[in-house]
Amino acid sequence: MDLNVFAFVSIILAFSAFIKVFFGVFYHEQLYDWAKKHYSQEKWSTPVKGLLIYAVALFLLVWYATLTGYIAYGWILTVFITLASLKTVTLLFNWKHTSRKFAAFIDKSGKKLWFVDLFVAVIGFLFLWLGLRVY
Repeated sequence: MDLNVFAFVSIILAFSAFIKVFFGVFYHEQLYDWAKKHYSQEKWSTPVKGLLIYAVALFLLVWYATLTGYIAYGWILTVFITLASLKTVTLLFNWKHTSRKFAAFIDKSGKKLWFVDLFVAVIGFLFLWLGLRVY
Protein backbone atom coordinates (compact mmCIF):
# COMPACT_ATOMS: atom_id res chain seq x y z
CA MET A 1 0.00 0.00 0.00
CA ASP A 2 1.35 3.38 -1.00
CA LEU A 3 0.56 5.92 1.72
CA ASN A 4 -0.29 9.21 0.04
CA VAL A 5 -1.42 12.40 1.74
CA PHE A 6 -5.13 11.61 1.29
CA ALA A 7 -4.72 8.18 2.87
CA PHE A 8 -2.60 9.65 5.67
CA VAL A 9 -5.15 12.36 6.51
CA SER A 10 -8.01 9.85 6.34
CA ILE A 11 -6.25 7.56 8.81
CA ILE A 12 -5.44 10.52 11.11
CA LEU A 13 -9.13 11.50 11.05
CA ALA A 14 -10.20 7.91 11.73
CA PHE A 15 -7.91 7.59 14.74
CA SER A 16 -8.99 10.99 16.03
CA ALA A 17 -12.60 9.84 15.81
CA PHE A 18 -11.80 6.55 17.55
CA ILE A 19 -10.02 8.36 20.39
CA LYS A 20 -13.07 10.59 20.87
CA VAL A 21 -15.38 7.56 20.79
CA PHE A 22 -13.20 5.68 23.29
CA PHE A 23 -13.40 8.51 25.80
CA GLY A 24 -17.06 9.12 24.99
CA VAL A 25 -17.94 5.49 25.73
CA PHE A 26 -15.61 4.58 28.59
CA TYR A 27 -15.24 8.00 30.24
CA HIS A 28 -18.53 9.53 29.17
CA GLU A 29 -19.21 11.78 32.17
CA GLN A 30 -15.60 12.90 32.53
CA LEU A 31 -15.28 13.72 28.82
CA TYR A 32 -18.42 15.81 28.65
CA ASP A 33 -17.72 17.52 31.99
CA TRP A 34 -14.26 18.39 30.64
CA ALA A 35 -15.78 19.65 27.36
CA LYS A 36 -18.39 21.70 29.18
CA LYS A 37 -15.67 23.27 31.33
CA HIS A 38 -13.81 24.41 28.21
CA TYR A 39 -16.95 25.56 26.42
CA SER A 40 -17.96 27.60 29.48
CA GLN A 41 -14.86 29.78 29.30
CA GLU A 42 -15.06 33.30 27.89
CA LYS A 43 -11.94 32.85 25.75
CA TRP A 44 -10.51 29.93 23.84
CA SER A 45 -8.89 27.43 26.18
CA THR A 46 -5.61 25.71 25.33
CA PRO A 47 -7.33 22.53 24.05
CA VAL A 48 -9.60 24.63 21.83
CA LYS A 49 -6.55 26.42 20.42
CA GLY A 50 -4.94 23.01 19.85
CA LEU A 51 -8.00 21.78 17.96
CA LEU A 52 -7.91 24.92 15.83
CA ILE A 53 -4.26 24.28 14.96
CA TYR A 54 -5.12 20.63 14.16
CA ALA A 55 -7.98 21.72 11.88
CA VAL A 56 -5.89 24.32 10.06
CA ALA A 57 -3.01 21.85 9.60
CA LEU A 58 -5.32 19.23 8.07
CA PHE A 59 -6.91 21.87 5.84
CA LEU A 60 -3.53 23.05 4.55
CA LEU A 61 -2.26 19.50 4.08
CA VAL A 62 -5.30 18.37 2.13
CA TRP A 63 -5.31 21.43 -0.10
CA TYR A 64 -1.57 21.04 -0.70
CA ALA A 65 -2.21 17.44 -1.81
CA THR A 66 -5.19 18.51 -3.93
CA LEU A 67 -3.14 21.12 -5.77
CA THR A 68 0.10 19.16 -6.14
CA GLY A 69 -0.73 15.45 -6.16
CA TYR A 70 -4.44 14.91 -6.66
CA ILE A 71 -5.62 11.30 -6.83
CA ALA A 72 -8.97 9.75 -7.68
CA TYR A 73 -11.70 10.53 -5.14
CA GLY A 74 -9.47 13.03 -3.37
CA TRP A 75 -12.29 15.52 -3.77
CA ILE A 76 -14.27 13.65 -1.07
CA LEU A 77 -11.69 14.47 1.58
CA THR A 78 -11.01 17.94 0.18
CA VAL A 79 -14.68 18.91 0.30
CA PHE A 80 -15.19 17.41 3.77
CA ILE A 81 -12.12 19.08 5.27
CA THR A 82 -12.94 22.41 3.62
CA LEU A 83 -16.52 22.43 4.93
CA ALA A 84 -15.44 21.27 8.39
CA SER A 85 -12.73 23.95 8.49
CA LEU A 86 -15.14 26.69 7.44
CA LYS A 87 -17.58 25.55 10.12
CA THR A 88 -14.79 25.43 12.72
CA VAL A 89 -13.62 28.95 11.90
CA THR A 90 -17.21 30.24 11.95
CA LEU A 91 -17.84 28.66 15.34
CA LEU A 92 -14.59 29.89 16.85
CA PHE A 93 -14.98 33.47 15.70
CA ASN A 94 -18.44 33.49 17.22
CA TRP A 95 -17.07 31.88 20.39
CA LYS A 96 -19.34 33.45 23.01
CA HIS A 97 -22.52 32.31 21.26
CA THR A 98 -21.07 28.95 20.22
CA SER A 99 -19.61 28.09 23.61
CA ARG A 100 -22.88 28.83 25.41
CA LYS A 101 -24.78 26.76 22.85
CA PHE A 102 -22.43 23.78 23.17
CA ALA A 103 -22.42 23.92 26.98
CA ALA A 104 -26.24 24.00 26.97
CA PHE A 105 -26.31 21.09 24.51
CA ILE A 106 -24.13 19.02 26.84
CA ASP A 107 -26.35 19.89 29.82
CA LYS A 108 -29.65 19.10 28.08
CA SER A 109 -28.75 16.24 25.76
CA GLY A 110 -28.47 13.34 28.18
CA LYS A 111 -28.63 10.15 26.13
CA LYS A 112 -28.33 12.06 22.83
CA LEU A 113 -24.61 12.34 23.54
CA TRP A 114 -24.37 8.57 23.10
CA PHE A 115 -25.74 9.03 19.58
CA VAL A 116 -23.08 11.65 18.95
CA ASP A 117 -20.46 9.07 19.95
CA LEU A 118 -22.09 6.48 17.67
CA PHE A 119 -22.15 8.94 14.77
CA VAL A 120 -18.48 9.79 15.33
CA ALA A 121 -17.65 6.06 15.31
CA VAL A 122 -19.41 5.62 11.95
CA ILE A 123 -17.52 8.62 10.55
CA GLY A 124 -14.28 7.12 11.92
CA PHE A 125 -14.89 3.85 10.10
CA LEU A 126 -15.70 5.77 6.93
CA PHE A 127 -12.38 7.61 7.14
CA LEU A 128 -10.54 4.37 7.89
CA TRP A 129 -12.12 2.76 4.82
CA LEU A 130 -11.18 5.75 2.69
CA GLY A 131 -7.61 5.65 3.97
CA LEU A 132 -7.08 1.91 3.58
CA ARG A 133 -9.20 1.02 0.55
CA VAL A 134 -9.96 4.08 -1.56
CA TYR A 135 -6.78 6.14 -1.41
